[in-house]
Amino acid sequence: MQHRTGCLVGCLRKMQRWYLSSIFDEYQRFAGAKARVSDQRFIERFDVSSSRR
Repeated sequence: MQHRTGCLVGCLRKMQRWYLSSIFDEYQRFAGAKARVSDQRFIERFDVSSSRR
C-alpha cells in the first residue's frame, strides 16, 4: 500500500510545483521495494491543470 500512498503524495507534490526529480526521489524513498515504474509514469503524466479550479 505504500506505493499507492506515495503515488498520491507524488501528485500532491506536483500540484505544489516540486521538481519531478525531487518527487521521484521522495516516492522511491517512501515506497522502497514496492516502488513501481507505472506509478512514476502516472505521477509524471498527472495533469495539474485539470485538478485546479
